[in-house]
Amino acid sequence: MKHYSTRDREKAIFTAICGMVAIILAVWMGIMAMKEADRIRPDVEYPMVNQGITWEGAGYSGIYARGGGQ
Repeated sequence: MKHYSTRDREKAIFTAICGMVAIILAVWMGIMAMKEADRIRPDVEYPMVNQGITWEGAGYSGIYARGGGQ
């Protein structure tokens, strides 16, 4: 006759339930964080500095140009 233990089964069920609760909490917290991020807006937005600069008149022909940079 074999001796069956219900403790292992109870531990497995408890672990599975804890895992599902942890996943549900993680998803819920992620959704709440995304909603909070949508509501937060900066007071002032500054454009990127020097965004209109081009290299056309600087003698720069790219990294593969012959004799460039010497």
